[in-house]
Amino acid sequence: MPVPLHMGVHGALRGSDRVLISKEQFAPWESDLLHGVRAASPLRALFDEIRRRGSLRTGVEAADMTFAARLCTPSEFAAYIGIRPAWTGIQLVRDVGGLMRAGSESPQETAMRMAWVLDAELPQPLCNPVLRSPSGAFLGRPDLFDPDVGLVGEYDGAHHLLDDRRRLDRAREERFRDHGLEYVSVVRGELVDRVRTAARLRAAYRRAAAIVRDRRWVLDYRLRAFHD
Repeated sequence: MPVPLHMGVHGALRGSDRVLISKEQFAPWESDLLHGVRAASPLRALFDEIRRRGSLRTGVEAADMTFAARLCTPSEFAAYIGIRPAWTGIQLVRDVGGLMRAGSESPQETAMRMAWVLDAELPQPLCNPVLRSPSGAFLGRPDLFDPDVGLVGEYDGAHHLLDDRRRLDRAREERFRDHGLEYVSVVRGELVDRVRTAARLRAAYRRAAAIVRDRRWVLDYRLRAFHD
């Protein structure tokens, strides 16, 4: 990927396939000195990256992965967006701000969440929450979870195809179902077909909403401090 460089209004260096040149305003507080090199702060870097990508879904991915790296929090970035009211690309950044979440642990999880929210038009789920039984026993950390209807969503990448992992996945699914939760998984490659994936997610949501069940699980919020 080309390296973004800020040259200031009088910079003469030209862009290339290796360098992206910016002459936008750059406040002194928006940079940090790292190993002797002046670099953009995480907030400014994320702001610029979302605008560079020019896509809502990949912009949300950039934000989610920044939060996963613990470089900033959603509330910090939301506050930063608020002080950039008239910049080029600001509407895209605002749209990303409405969808970004802490807790996602991979770009694929974020892509599945975008299918969940944008394509299936389902309520925004929680990302990797800790679920326990009423007695406190650990049940799992689903990639996505809707606590209102009790729907677990999992993205199964290539490593989930290994025999040992598949056995663990089946045991995990059974554990969730034994505690009154509905379950839906999306495997590698399925997200490309947005229509089919959205239909599967909506069908799972309807199944979850239609089940009359006792709530045999609880959310454990103790590990979510950084998500605010």
